[in-house]
Amino acid sequence: MVFVQKEIDDLVALFDDVVVFCHARDTSAGMVELPDGVRYGGNLFEPAPEDAPRRLLEWGPAWLFLVAAWEELRSGRLFRHPVLFVLSSKVGITQAHRTAVREAIAGADDVVAYGFWAMGGGLGVPWLRGIRARVTRTHGYDLYEERMSSGYLPFRPFMYRRADRVLTISEDGSQYLRRNYRQSRGKIALSRLGVYGPERAPRHPSNPFWTIVSCSSVSELKRVGLILEAVCLLSDLEGARPVRWVHFGGGPLLAEIQEAVRGAPEGVTIELRGHVDNADVLDFYARERVDVFVNASTTEGVPVSIMEAISYGIPTVATAVGGTPEIVGPQLRTGELLGADPSPKEIAESLLAVLNADEGTYTPRELWEREYDARRTGAYAAGLVSTAGR
Repeated sequence: MVFVQKEIDDLVALFDDVVVFCHARDTSAGMVELPDGVRYGGNLFEPAPEDAPRRLLEWGPAWLFLVAAWEELRSGRLFRHPVLFVLSSKVGITQAHRTAVREAIAGADDVVAYGFWAMGGGLGVPWLRGIRARVTRTHGYDLYEERMSSGYLPFRPFMYRRADRVLTISEDGSQYLRRNYRQSRGKIALSRLGVYGPERAPRHPSNPFWTIVSCSSVSELKRVGLILEAVCLLSDLEGARPVRWVHFGGGPLLAEIQEAVRGAPEGVTIELRGHVDNADVLDFYARERVDVFVNASTTEGVPVSIMEAISYGIPTVATAVGGTPEIVGPQLRTGELLGADPSPKEIAESLLAVLNADEGTYTPRELWEREYDARRTGAYAAGLVSTAGR
């Protein structure tokens, strides 16, 4: 629910009734408050008595299973991943035939099913019958098949064949779909995710030191260690000031980074904040001057962390992966774009270029206002969902 929250009020305005199903292994964080007009249907991750294999033997699901298998066969995918295809199909079929799902559909006319992710609970969307339209949103991990360790995402040709509209969060994602799945052509719509930002960018006085912020999990994909190396090199570059680097986020490599920071040179202050609530990150942006945000990921959709940073007027240095070039770059006046596999020195030099730039060189908040303000993106997405299949 937390992901679709930025669209939910706009969906309520366009639909008489909205039923939300989640697909969550861990629900310890609890439920967010649901607005009027929204009902919670249940957690599709949890097993239910009706999740019996015999569902595959009923005529409707069995026919769709044969259609999906034929699509996989024609695309050359079935023989490479037969077990994953069958297991994933069973997940999708059982989700679509949950009692709560069927009751939500049976009691209404003109139903649209919207899978906010093309994995998890979104696996059930293409198997639904008796509805007006199916809408699938794709991001990163649920779109780029080569990012999966198996090299496979389940029944994509069938999913896109059954979809009436496929939303992508980046132009890069749209192009990827057109290149790889002919079934999606003519159905793709660019629908950017957005974030809420402050009414105006905060203005803080200059400090005698530079503050650099990063925000991500501490994992192989996010390359936080590379940022550490760059920050340490930055202090040696000509024209550099003392540096304060603050990283928000925990993960499997946090202990390794904590050990590595002990060797940081004089003039570099490092704060590893670990996992914190998103509200704490935004509060930091509101209270303290941040001179540049940095992201060194190996793979991305369009990073929410960068959307949040630019909403506060913070310029960014980031790697050119996924949809990141659509939000970071000098031509966008949001910051500097690195290659996909930069060296620590290249990161340090780009950070220094941003930090030493003349005032007004970067105007990141302007791009957020145009394309990533959730007040705009939510209404646009809801409109695409409501008109699908018409």
